[in-house]
Amino acid sequence: MQEARCMTKARKLGVPTPALYAVDHLLHTLTFEYVQGSSVKEVLLDFGSHGVIEERQDDIAAQIGDAVAKMHDGGLVHGDLTTSNMIIQQGTNRLVLIDFGLSFTSTLPEDKAVDLYVLERALLSMHSSCGNVMERVLAAYRKSSKQWSSTLNKLAQVRQRGRKRTMVG
Repeated sequence: MQEARCMTKARKLGVPTPALYAVDHLLHTLTFEYVQGSSVKEVLLDFGSHGVIEERQDDIAAQIGDAVAKMHDGGLVHGDLTTSNMIIQQGTNRLVLIDFGLSFTSTLPEDKAVDLYVLERALLSMHSSCGNVMERVLAAYRKSSKQWSSTLNKLAQVRQRGRKRTMVG
């Protein structure tokens, strides 16, 4: 139920998500719209092996930053922001966020910063050959979010903790 609530909330905030068709309380299942397209992971990996298409990459980064800013400003944290949970819809090239299974509501800059940090780590580990995509995502986030300052200040602190953890083990 939490996933259904969070995905519905994201949709109301203007974040493109699959439509929720049915909730079966007895079977504990959700039925969503099928979104035809490729994951952002697949698109960026393709860029890595066939060369980056700058305009398309900029567009994807801008859509990611805008979608995450809308969620965060609305008090929603995705919880699993990876390029596997983002689909570029075939025909429209519109970004659609999926898999809200770890989502929760929060207004804390710390929670939002950790959300962005998870995305940053995913981009660095899987898509380093595409250049600094996260820089473009954060530029779009700044543009779209009314609360970007406190979140990005926290992101710097979260990064520091992450570095210490990898150094110390």
